[in-house]
Amino acid sequence: MSQEDELFVREATGLVREWSSYDAWVYAFLSVNVITLGFYIWTFNAFIPQGSPILATIIAVVAITFQNAVYATLVSSMPRVGGDYIWQSRILGGFWGFFLAWPGWVFILWLWVPIYGEILSWLVFAPLSALAGYPELARFWSTGTGLFVSSMVVIAFAFIYVSLGMRWYARIQQTLFYVGVVGLVVFVGSLLTTSPSEFEGTFDSYMAAWLPDEGITYQGVIDVSAEAGVEFASLWSLNWRASYLLFPMLLFWIMWTVWGSTLFGEVREAGEWRKMFTVFEAALVAAAVLAIFLWILFSNAIDYTFYQALNWSYFVGSGELQWVSSPTLLAAMAAGGGWLGGLIVVLMGGWFFAWSGTVFLSSTRVIFATAFDRTIPETFSEVKTRFNSPIYAILMMVVPASILTVVYFFVPGFETLTLAATFAIAITFFGSTVACMLFPLRRPELFSQNPMSDYTIGSVPIISIVAGVYALILLSVFYFWATRDAYGLNNVYSAGFIAFLYVLAAAIYFGMKYYRKATEGVDLDKIHSEIPKD
Repeated sequence: MSQEDELFVREATGLVREWSSYDAWVYAFLSVNVITLGFYIWTFNAFIPQGSPILATIIAVVAITFQNAVYATLVSSMPRVGGDYIWQSRILGGFWGFFLAWPGWVFILWLWVPIYGEILSWLVFAPLSALAGYPELARFWSTGTGLFVSSMVVIAFAFIYVSLGMRWYARIQQTLFYVGVVGLVVFVGSLLTTSPSEFEGTFDSYMAAWLPDEGITYQGVIDVSAEAGVEFASLWSLNWRASYLLFPMLLFWIMWTVWGSTLFGEVREAGEWRKMFTVFEAALVAAAVLAIFLWILFSNAIDYTFYQALNWSYFVGSGELQWVSSPTLLAAMAAGGGWLGGLIVVLMGGWFFAWSGTVFLSSTRVIFATAFDRTIPETFSEVKTRFNSPIYAILMMVVPASILTVVYFFVPGFETLTLAATFAIAITFFGSTVACMLFPLRRPELFSQNPMSDYTIGSVPIISIVAGVYALILLSVFYFWATRDAYGLNNVYSAGFIAFLYVLAAAIYFGMKYYRKATEGVDLDKIHSEIPKD
């Protein structure tokens, strides 16, 4: 047995490269899912009313292109299961790999299930209930109990989805994705058949039938925000300052093109820089183009000011009537409700279920990789079942997520602690960006094998400059997130909770490092100096 084999749990991971670059692209495109995360975060755009989402999206495309170049470089040099954790631990050191990756990829994703549950309720369950003639049931799906039930549906479906292994995951993902595409065609068609003046009458009649005691009307929605002094800029506004402030809001949706980077040890062609960059960039551009098209469609079909005002009053998280702003419901109204309206909602649900596995899948590979390095118990690196799945790593996501979902909905005040959850994921991405910037200095022999090593300005590799620029962009985003109320991240209790998670990560790492050295004679620093085999 070689010295390297003795460092790791076994000679090879046991995971197989079962995905093509197309499978990886679908996963990347779904990770910046316009229909789920996009529609969800757009309801908060109304709180930066002078920003143009089109201009902000263009800014985001430029910024995330830097991120895509960074991640394509790291993936192509170290196409290993674990992504951020592997790169950070091999370039910055084992402590930094665990300290930066685990809060962002494991602890925080336990807390994202309620967000997925809320989107499922808002886009699918509540609209279907209203269209079936049960507005009180639609209200239920926006209560704590309804959102809890929806979140448990997410856990159950995602557990089965992820446990079936990469080959079956890709098959199910593509099938649901194509269902969603068909739904999107019908969705767009329904909105193309209406105009703001026509939709005003349609909206008013549905609100009168579903919510007669609320007095909600098309013009009334606009008046409420206007009376509060909120003035929405034109969709085509060139207010660069306000649009740059909107850009950090849109990152909640469009930042995740590299969400699948932890899986690239199971993707064929992962060692090719050009293909990896194309996977990420094609997902980014496709999402941006679709988003801009949909904003223009909303403007022409229901009026942009009304859309913003509707979100201002009924954003996701606003209460039992948040479903009134659901775009799937608005399109179903435009289609005249009935079976066609219900079909739109069901088919558009394909986008959600194709995307839902992202809540667990990427994180399981970080857990697997740390166990393979002996940084956590080896049990979590075991590959079980005929589907070739790391089942214990999957359970490491499912069980804590289930417990914390109960806590989230039924323990008063806990929800507040989770507000800054997205911050931790972005910090993980920042860690990989710094690792890429230092890559030529820290691992010159490995970097020299990457095609990006051929491109320099003087003696400085261009990719280090790209990473440095993106690091500065992220720092500016962090500043806005931490100082402005509009993003909902600057809560002192949530910041304290996130800080606790980093302290916990540090304690686990140093505890395991001491344990391995004292009881087994294993040096984690030596392990983290080597790159694991496939």
